[in-house]
Amino acid sequence: MISSQILSSGDQQQSISMKSSNTAEEFFFQSHPFSDLILLVQDKQLYVDKSVLAIGSKVFHKYIQDETINSIEIIDVSPNEMIELLRFLYPQFHCTINNQNVTILLILAYRFEIDFLSSACRTFILFYLSKIEIINMYKNRNNKLIKQEDGTCLSISSIIDILCIWFREFLYINDTICCEAILNKISYCNISSIIQSNDFKNLEDNIKWRIFQVRAKYLENQYLSIV
Repeated sequence: MISSQILSSGDQQQSISMKSSNTAEEFFFQSHPFSDLILLVQDKQLYVDKSVLAIGSKVFHKYIQDETINSIEIIDVSPNEMIELLRFLYPQFHCTINNQNVTILLILAYRFEIDFLSSACRTFILFYLSKIEIINMYKNRNNKLIKQEDGTCLSISSIIDILCIWFREFLYINDTICCEAILNKISYCNISSIIQSNDFKNLEDNIKWRIFQVRAKYLENQYLSIV
């Protein structure tokens, strides 16, 4: 299961999101007039419309070409995560990308080939990266909270976790611009703090090597600037 609780947002934003999510749960957990497909997600059944999924997702479009299909099992996703994705495909739900859902939406939009959502997540992340301050790990050894421009407070370990996940996802799709923007932030983190990141530990070795490489290059440039 993928955790969507990567970033924390304000109480008001969480309250609005939770209210909207409850409405979506009521909709997808019950059969409705035009539902003609069931998504089996863990122990839940989500009732959806083939036409809506086919329009928004290239992956679902391929599956639904077989008219005999009336159910699809979705693995490695929780029901709440799948509902969060579905909300963006149905026009009746008011949806916004925010700190709380952007990571899971990025992952699932790529998995199900939902181009408009992938693009929106990319824009959100690039804007976020442009606003985030340099992470000086040497001044924050006790994993203190860093207050961001929007008032959100994140621990340093949380920031590194986020950056590792984003880097992995954009590396998969060969998005050089996003990868470089993320690596630029990671380069300011010391190696010991990076290694302690749980999400870094889950990365493939070749991805870890890329992160080590950029950190080494940063240290090299720092050394050359003072000699």
